[in-house]
Amino acid sequence: MAARNLTPKLSRREVLGLGAIGAAGVAIAMTGCSAEAGDSGGAGNVLKSGLEIGPVADVPVGGGRNFEVEGTKLVVTQPTEGELLAFSAICTHEGCVVGCRDKEIRCDCHSAVFSMTDGEPISGPADGALQNYPVIVTDGVIYTA
Repeated sequence: MAARNLTPKLSRREVLGLGAIGAAGVAIAMTGCSAEAGDSGGAGNVLKSGLEIGPVADVPVGGGRNFEVEGTKLVVTQPTEGELLAFSAICTHEGCVVGCRDKEIRCDCHSAVFSMTDGEPISGPADGALQNYPVIVTDGVIYTA
């Protein structure tokens, strides 16, 4: 008895159609980890000076707090009394929003950890520092410098 070929024949059109469906699926899956469309949220943004961020009293000593200024997401830290620093609140790994906990800046998406004193990565998948934004304090209010 002769063996029969059971492999289905696909036309070129069918193969290309399946490839397009697969590529669309990958593209849709990848959008789940990125920042909102058209919103870098901070990474690479330049803020003009003199923009009000918020009151110093809202930023705990040894901790930090998230703010948004003109659509740019920031995390402001106060490592020691009176030392205020601002960084992009967008993780350099996949663009998720970071926040300050346990004297570190943390990304809950993939467990990246950054220093609250210089924004440098400490552990996790991120390999770039958070963008630094210079700030000044006037009458208890934090402003972009």
